[in-house]
Amino acid sequence: MIEANIIEQQKRNEPCALIVAENNEEAALYSDLIRDAFENCKIDTVGRVESSFDWFGRDGYNLIVLDTATLKPTGMDALDALERIRRTSPSTSVVILADNATVENAVTAIKLGAEDYLKKPFNMDAFKLAAKRGLDRSSVFEAGGGVAGYLTLLNSCQMISSALESGKVLGIVQSHFERELKSGHSAVYTGDGQGGFSRIPHAAGERRKDRAMEEILDISIQAANPLSIMQSGEDIFRFVERGQLTPGLFIFRFKCASEKDYYCVCLSPEKPASLDSFEGRVKILHAQIGLTSKNIEQFMGVQHLVYVDDVTGLYNTRYLSNILDREIAQSENTGKPFAILFIDADKFKNVNDTHGHLVGSRLLNELGGHLKKYVRETDTIFRYGGDEFVAILSPCDFSTARTVAERIRSSVEKKHFLAREKLNVHFTVSIGVAIFPQHANKKRDIIEMADKAMYSAKKKSRNLVFMAGDETGSTAPPGDA
Repeated sequence: MIEANIIEQQKRNEPCALIVAENNEEAALYSDLIRDAFENCKIDTVGRVESSFDWFGRDGYNLIVLDTATLKPTGMDALDALERIRRTSPSTSVVILADNATVENAVTAIKLGAEDYLKKPFNMDAFKLAAKRGLDRSSVFEAGGGVAGYLTLLNSCQMISSALESGKVLGIVQSHFERELKSGHSAVYTGDGQGGFSRIPHAAGERRKDRAMEEILDISIQAANPLSIMQSGEDIFRFVERGQLTPGLFIFRFKCASEKDYYCVCLSPEKPASLDSFEGRVKILHAQIGLTSKNIEQFMGVQHLVYVDDVTGLYNTRYLSNILDREIAQSENTGKPFAILFIDADKFKNVNDTHGHLVGSRLLNELGGHLKKYVRETDTIFRYGGDEFVAILSPCDFSTARTVAERIRSSVEKKHFLAREKLNVHFTVSIGVAIFPQHANKKRDIIEMADKAMYSAKKKSRNLVFMAGDETGSTAPPGDA
């Protein structure tokens, strides 16, 4: 019903707005203020952000007023939601309302393309001005033509310039060309190091996985071999004409915080009316990616200094705090548990006393690398300090955590460290395990529970896995671990 209303309003060239707010009285106030600014505006209201995200990508709404209180159940913050809206619907203007707003958040939001970021209670004239400005700006997009193309480019460049991860840039590039060329499917490829090319899984982030389209794209690339042709040339983009059995393609080549080339490939693109104008926009986008790549590289260098332990190459406790915040929010949102493993090398002081601290540091480095072999890509290992390590296994239940911990314990017990240096150092580890939220539902408490379990293992016998709340501990892996 709402979608039909939007289409009808568009036929009459009347603007449409969506208000996302929990409080009905506040939603009514926002609606009145929008109509004061734009009398003939059609307004819809929803109380939860989950129920409105399905509509964001349809370009039906010229303006979205987002109250950040509706984001709490999703685990997203205002900037995450804004980026998602702007990527899926660049023609939609966004006004964000927050109970707790900071200058930093407001500046970042506006850099990402928000019309305004207002702290509640806000000045009503300021709200009306932002709403009218947003509706006016959106109407320029709807007008079409070259101006709309450059506004779409501006939107993408704004988001790229704010990105600090190459993965985000890849996704923004995908979304940009899908919209610019009205392509129903795209993917990002890169060289596989063996003369071929591999697809990067879901660079654009939150999108439905269409395996049939992915297969068509893969087959089309193999048949026409356009990536190899581009790799040997200097073009940054090209259109591949439709063949007898394969659809047409568009390919955009770029680098992002890496020496390797990335290729954004769009399936069945609609060629722009003016190729010269399109080429100009592509060059601007390419230049913006280059500038952002330098920022990402610098950020990664600083991040390495701040978050990575220089002895082991693992993340340190600063990063542990950030990851715990993320995992707790995700667990509360999905209902899936995660595990904390607190790992301590037994009698490690003896190693330092016997071989010296330099050997001890090399041994810690090897132990860190060994631990990484026993966890998944979704898990993270940290050096907690001294000879202590922490692993976050996510998602992970009680039984799986115990199995992984036992495998780690057993493998360390059997391993001879620094064998290449002919030192063959042998030692064991004690491991404490706690499950969130089973054993604790707060950040400090869950670490403390795993730490206490580890000390219980040491107190009992060392070379032991001890589960939080357990009275016996375990030295043998359960089942067929």
